[in-house]
Amino acid sequence: MTPFQTVLVTGGSGFLGRQIVAAVQQAGYRVVAPRSARFNLETGDGVDACFEEQRRQGHPVEAVIHSAAYYGGIGINQTDPAGLIERNTRMTITIFSACARHQVRKIVSVGSACAYPGHLTGIMEEKDIFNGRCHDSVEAYGYNKIIHLVFGKAFSKQYGIAFNQVALTNLYGPHDVFHEARSHVVAAVIKKIADAHLGRTGAPRLWGTGTPKREFAYVMDAAAVIADALRWKSDMEPVNLNGEEVTIRDLVTMVSECVGYQGQVEWDATKPDGVMRKCVSGEKLKRVVTFPFQPTPLRRGLKDTIAWYMANKEAADARA
Repeated sequence: MTPFQTVLVTGGSGFLGRQIVAAVQQAGYRVVAPRSARFNLETGDGVDACFEEQRRQGHPVEAVIHSAAYYGGIGINQTDPAGLIERNTRMTITIFSACARHQVRKIVSVGSACAYPGHLTGIMEEKDIFNGRCHDSVEAYGYNKIIHLVFGKAFSKQYGIAFNQVALTNLYGPHDVFHEARSHVVAAVIKKIADAHLGRTGAPRLWGTGTPKREFAYVMDAAAVIADALRWKSDMEPVNLNGEEVTIRDLVTMVSECVGYQGQVEWDATKPDGVMRKCVSGEKLKRVVTFPFQPTPLRRGLKDTIAWYMANKEAADARA
């Protein structure tokens, strides 16, 4: 028995959103996943109409999973920080306000480890989220995820809307954004290594020194946990979804082995590394998750992702 009948997923055609839609449907919910052409969270166009249409059809939206976002890697955080904070905050205001107007009972927010204080180097727990500033390299994106938490608390207090946030580490998987302007680290590395392996470029040139440590989580695993959050007790702190921790150099080695690339890799130390370690605790998740969660091992997930990418390379490279 599901706690809600109809769930609206924002960003439902995106990299993570499409997997959330599949996971929520598999869990037995009726899913609404409007495209941005008729449900524009930046302008508000079509948002109220979508909620009203569902109510007229006898399927009022009872819960919302907010996964829509404007995002990218360190590069876009350097070149468009204003766009990151402005566009994402507009979306936050639009969807939370609509949930209040249309008597939505629960909001599940997709958060990020980028929101944690940049000075922390150990394993970060959920209670650490407000204990310092986001790292400069990701602050425009990270602070919007903190805004989600502030909105969640305020709207829960004023309107009685239950709230949870799942804070994600670096995601990867099929349907990721591989375009150089917006790709995250795994997709960027896969594209560069694959292009070199296919002879389309010379030796791949990667940002930084390769020494920072990051956690990586498979997108299907994240979607399953986010869908499960619909069942969780309301909580004004995030719940971390941790991943498998490796250095960026080790990640590049694993991708090269999976692709079959045996050439050289160049490191551009003039480019930023970002924070040297970003690792979150998964202990709280173990306490709240309602199914036997077994995360996908990184090497297996990389093999599946690379197989999908090589089979869909031209379309994947063109998608910005």
